[in-house]
Parts: sequence; C-alpha cells; structure tokens
Amino acid sequence: MSFKEISDCLKFINKANYGSVAYQSGELISENFKNYLLEIVEIARKKYPKLGITISCGEQDFDFLKQLKQAGADRYLLRIETASQKLYKKLHPREMSWQKRFQCLKDLQKLNYQVGTGIMTGLPGQTAEDLINDLKFFADNKFDMFGIGPYVIHKNTPLGKDREVQEWWQENKIKNFNIFLNFLAILRILLPNVNIAAATACDVFDPLGRIKVLQIAGNVIMPSVTPKDYRDKYLLYENKPCVDENADKCQVCISGKIKQAELKPIFGEQGNPPFYYQRIYGKT
Repeated sequence: MSFKEISDCLKFINKANYGSVAYQSGELISENFKNYLLEIVEIARKKYPKLGITISCGEQDFDFLKQLKQAGADRYLLRIETASQKLYKKLHPREMSWQKRFQCLKDLQKLNYQVGTGIMTGLPGQTAEDLINDLKFFADNKFDMFGIGPYVIHKNTPLGKDREVQEWWQENKIKNFNIFLNFLAILRILLPNVNIAAATACDVFDPLGRIKVLQIAGNVIMPSVTPKDYRDKYLLYENKPCVDENADKCQVCISGKIKQAELKPIFGEQGNPPFYYQRIYGKT
C-alpha cells in the first residue's frame, strides 16, 4: 500500500473513532520494508497522537523492535503458533526456529510493549495435552493479548494438499470449533484481565462465530479498513469472510455483531489490557 492509501485509512479510523490501528504484514526483514514500516508508524503517531498502534509483522531483531517502539508503536502481536516445539518443527519451514520466535516475544516484553501471542487450535497432530501446555505457556509467560484462531485449511499449502488432512479437517470441523471455543473460555478464566480477540476465521465455521467468541471470552473485535482492492491478495485461508467489503460496510457489520452478542462497543479508547499495567507497574 502507498503512503497516501495508508493515510486515507488512518483518516477513516480517526473519523470512525476506533481508537487503535493494527499494521500487519508477512515475515519481511528487508531494509526497505523496515524503513517503510517505521515511516507509517511515525505517520500515525504524528497525525493521531492518541491512537493505539499495534504491529504484527513477524519476527524482527531487537534493535528494530526498539526503533519501532521509539517511533510510537504500543503493541506487538506475534503468534507462537504452538507451545510444542515438536509440533512447531513439524509444521514450519526448516529455517524457522521456535526458540528464536520465543526470544522475540521476550524481547518485546523487555522493551515494554503490550505483547500479544496466540496459537491455532485444531492443527493436524495437535493433542489435548498440547492445548493444556499452550494454556500453561500463556499463563507462565505473562502475555497481555491473545489472537487465537481455529485452523482453517487452504488448498495451496502443504497441509491443504494432503488428501487425508482434507478429509480429516472436513470430518472434524464442528468438533474442532467447539474445542476452540472451550479453549478460549478456559483462557479467559485463567487470565481474566487480558485482551482476547474475536478472529475473522471463526465465521468460516459458523456464521455466528465471532459473536460466540465475544459472548464466551472475547473483548476485542477488529474491523478491517484495508482497501477493497487489496483484500483478496492475502487469503490466508479459504472462504475468508469480508473480502468484498469496504471499510464502511465492515463498520456496519462489526457493529451489528457486537449488538447481537448483547455487548456495547467502546469507541475512542486504545483498549489497553489491565493485565499490561499490572505486569509493568504492579497496578490496574
């Protein structure tokens, strides 16, 4: 996206009184990308000083994370994907390291970011014991925010091309979504003061997916302001909802989901988790 397109998105966010923006990308580490990311963080911080700024741009080195923080970033979301190093190794490219990813999360905490992480439930090969260990990992390491999603198959991935996995996923779709909802409920009981997002992927399993998450455990929902022309260029999973929507339509849709969950949206606030203040300052 161009700087003008990003500036237009920020104007919409300000007008909609959302209170926060999230910048997301793939795992990019080139100097061009780093300079670009720093600049768009600085643009948001300079033009809208009260806006919460979240980054979700993969594993980055300590010095660059420090630069982003100094530029104005408040939060960083980096999913660990699974606390099981064995399962992580099975599902990731050889050059990716669970230890390196975990170290990145510790670096973020050291830099006083609000740190978000998460997993996918319903992964092929994942066990109940793995999920229990994920919950323990979250509690032990004192993360502030969570983006948990149910695994959704994609035909252009190594897993998605496996016929046995395809059949397994279809057969266990409802069961896995219920496990996901139970996982969120337990996470909320364990960590009552953290932020838990209602992921768009939930609506692949159930038209009321995100509404159920808000009713069970979620307190964050993320309307997309990405221009419509870009939305079909990062289809992380099949049957992704909202690809044909613009920012206005998404705003109406999200507001409706919150009302269906019999909750009230809060505008004009960053929505920082109380857990963060307890972790950093020892107070709410």
